[in-house]
Amino acid sequence: MRSVSLKDIARILSAEYIGSAKIKLRNVGTDSREIKGKDLFFALRGEKYDGHSFLYDLPGKGVKAAVVERSNSNIKTFRKKYPSFPLIFVDDTLVALGKLASWIRSGLDVVAIGITGSTGKTCTKDMLASILECENSVTSSKGSFNNEIGLPLTILSAKEEDRYLVCEVGARKKGDIRNLTDMLKPQYGIITNVGITHLQIFGSRASIASAKAELAESLPTTGAIVLNATNGWGEWIRRRSKAKIVWFGGRNKNAYRARRIRLDKNGRPSFEIIGPDLEIEVLLNAIGLHQVENALAAAACAAELGIKPETISKGLKEAKISPWRMDPLKSPGGFTVLNDAYNANPDSMKAALSTLKRLAGKSRSIAVLGGMAELGAESKACHIEVGKEFVSLDLDILVVVGENAFDYARAALLCGARKGSIFKCRDIAEAESVVLSIVEPGDFVLVKGSRIFGLEKLACRLANIDLF
Repeated sequence: MRSVSLKDIARILSAEYIGSAKIKLRNVGTDSREIKGKDLFFALRGEKYDGHSFLYDLPGKGVKAAVVERSNSNIKTFRKKYPSFPLIFVDDTLVALGKLASWIRSGLDVVAIGITGSTGKTCTKDMLASILECENSVTSSKGSFNNEIGLPLTILSAKEEDRYLVCEVGARKKGDIRNLTDMLKPQYGIITNVGITHLQIFGSRASIASAKAELAESLPTTGAIVLNATNGWGEWIRRRSKAKIVWFGGRNKNAYRARRIRLDKNGRPSFEIIGPDLEIEVLLNAIGLHQVENALAAAACAAELGIKPETISKGLKEAKISPWRMDPLKSPGGFTVLNDAYNANPDSMKAALSTLKRLAGKSRSIAVLGGMAELGAESKACHIEVGKEFVSLDLDILVVVGENAFDYARAALLCGARKGSIFKCRDIAEAESVVLSIVEPGDFVLVKGSRIFGLEKLACRLANIDLF
C-alpha cells in the first residue's frame, strides 16, 4: 500500500493510538513468523492462535507499529516491557484490517477482477494474472488468499503502478462473498463452476449457487461476469447480474470454447481457444484436462479486458500454478508422486483420477486418497461415487487414508475391484508404510484429499522432499 502515517491509520480506523503520529507505514503483516520486511502488524485472533501473544517478537524484527484489541489481556504486560512501542487500539483487529483495506482500495486506480467457484478458482486466478502480467503491473492473490484475511492482505499489497487487481473470493457461509466484494469493488468477475463443496455448511447446491452469485450481483452494468456454459447453474446466475454476460465452455458459437484438445506425455494440455474475435493456439504448463476449462475462463476474461490474442496465448503458456495442484514430484525410488493434496470434492477427485489414468498409461497407477470434508448428509454417497469411479477407470491400486475415506474402499470392492488392490490405512504414517512397501520404479502415485487431512505431508514424504 502507499505510505500512510500512524495518525492517519488511526483516523481511518476511528481508533486511539500511542507513538509518533508521523511514523510512516506501508507494509502490513499478520503472521509474526513472516513479519520481516513488514512495518505494521495486525494482531489477529484465530481458533488456534492469538496474534497478541506474538507482540514480543515484533520490536526485534523491524516492525514499527501494531494494531491491537484494547481489551486483550496481553496488552498490559507488553506495554510494561515496551512502553514506547507504537500501538493502535481497536475493538476487533479483523474488522480493522478490512476497514483499512477498503480505504486503500478506494484510492487505487485499478481494474479489479473477482474469481470464485467450487473448483478451479486458484488455477484460473494464476492463469489470468499471468496473462495480464505480460504487459501490465498486476497484484494477485497469493496462493488461495480468498477470505476475510487473505483478501484485505492482497489489497494492501497492491502497488500504486498496478493496472489490475486479481483476487479470489471464497465463501464459508452466505454473505461472505458479498462482504468481500464490498471491499474489493470488482468491475469484472469469473465464476468457474458450482459444485458439491461445503454442503455441510450450505445444505444444498442451490445455496452454494446463491453464495457464488453474490459476485455476479456485485458487478456494475459497465462490467462483465464470465460464466460456465456447461455447469448448469450459469443461466440461473445470469439472471442475477446487471453486468454483461460472457460465456465459456460448451458449443455455443458466442462462447469461448476449446477444440482439438491433446495431452502430451507429461499430461499438459494443448488446444485451440476460439470465441468472439479470438482464435489462438494454447499450451499449458499445468497437468490435467480439467485445466482446459480454467484456461477458457481466464482467456474469456482477458479478451473482455481487451488483451491481445497473442498475449493471452503467451500468458497461458507461462502461467505457474499454485503448489499442491497436480505437482509432479520425482521420487528417489524412481516413481512419480502427483501431489494434488490442496483440497478435494467429488468433481476434483474424478478429474484427478482421470488424469492419473492418462499419465500412467501402461505404468501402474496408485491412488492414495484421503476423505472429502464438509459434505454433510451426502458425504457417504459422494465417497461411494468416487470409489466407483476408481473401478470404472480401471486403476491399479487404491490406498485410502483415514476412516472417513473407507467408503472409497467399500464401494470399490463392491464394484469388483481386483483382490489385493485395495488398502485401508488409519493414518498418514500407515499409508506411507503401505505405499513404500508396494510402489515400484515407474509407478504413478496420486495423493489427494481435503486440506484438513494434510495429505501434502504424505506426498512430500513419499517423494523424500521437505514440505516447505
